[in-house]
Amino acid sequence: MRWHYEKYNSIYLGVPIMEHISNGVRIFIKNRIAPRNITMKRHANGSITYELLAITDMDREAKVGSKNWTWRAVTRRGQLTLSADKKTVSVEWMKDTDRNITSFVFCFTALFMNSNLSEFNGHLLAPDDKTGILYEIKGNKAIPWVFLNSGPGNTTDGMKVEWLTIKDDKLYAGGHGCEYRNKTGHIVSEDPMWIKVITKSGQVRSKNWKSVYRQMLRAAGYREPGYLTHEAVQWSSIQRMWYFLPRKASYTAYNETEDERKGANLLILADNSLREFFVVHVGELDHPERGFSAFDFIPNTDDKLMVALKTEEMHDNPTKSYFTVFTLNGTILLPDQKLDDGYKFEGIYFV
Repeated sequence: MRWHYEKYNSIYLGVPIMEHISNGVRIFIKNRIAPRNITMKRHANGSITYELLAITDMDREAKVGSKNWTWRAVTRRGQLTLSADKKTVSVEWMKDTDRNITSFVFCFTALFMNSNLSEFNGHLLAPDDKTGILYEIKGNKAIPWVFLNSGPGNTTDGMKVEWLTIKDDKLYAGGHGCEYRNKTGHIVSEDPMWIKVITKSGQVRSKNWKSVYRQMLRAAGYREPGYLTHEAVQWSSIQRMWYFLPRKASYTAYNETEDERKGANLLILADNSLREFFVVHVGELDHPERGFSAFDFIPNTDDKLMVALKTEEMHDNPTKSYFTVFTLNGTILLPDQKLDDGYKFEGIYFV
């Protein structure tokens, strides 16, 4: 395999060129993205250690100082070790690796609230869930790449991006996946039910997922005005299935106070067509104040083991973040472990 580099939207994207030889003629195919890079170390006992990266959503603490337009997020590195039999997991986070990632953007509203991480075509990307800007994380800088607007693509509002995943060499970006309702229960916006599909050159296509989200809601045993909210979604190219870990699940209409304790323990699987859904319960729902905010597949497990982040946000209480490890059938391998320092970590990724 050789590499060819092309420049798109001020970001250099490596496009792999697959070289085939047929009847003495070389044929080059340029339609693939660069493979993902994952750091791992094998040990004598058969266990493997993988490098992890987590990123924060700083909310009101994102702005650096009061008189400039610099914004920040914090990344932290960790190591996950999986035993040879894939039944025992340990995770160690290294506080001394905390790094401020900064961006300079002129905006009157709070921004740079990163909600996920994804390596796309050799570049580590993170979305801002307030402005809809998709950034490339490069060193300690966040470089704007693509702007994603809300809904069907004809709005001026930034998309509230909550999750990223890669399918068929395209980047998928989605939001909470449920309607916004007013206090009387009437729908005021369905923008969060649209997703974006992004090519390696930065072209964006809006896609209506209303029917997908509503079928999923009913398959999980809920009905409108009840809701599921999504922040943790991945496509598995190995299993050829979609994985959804809803952060919140409610049988009743949204209520701000009640929503604080609507955390879910559901893993919803969907086939490639997004027409068949299967529900798995992840352990017991012992802490409904915690909900899934991100996850990634543990490498070399056929996408059957996952590490996930959970977020706890209760009124007048400090925000808390936890991580856990579980299997495709919902068995917990590592119960909720707290991440220190009071940061709200909402993105996790193997690097």
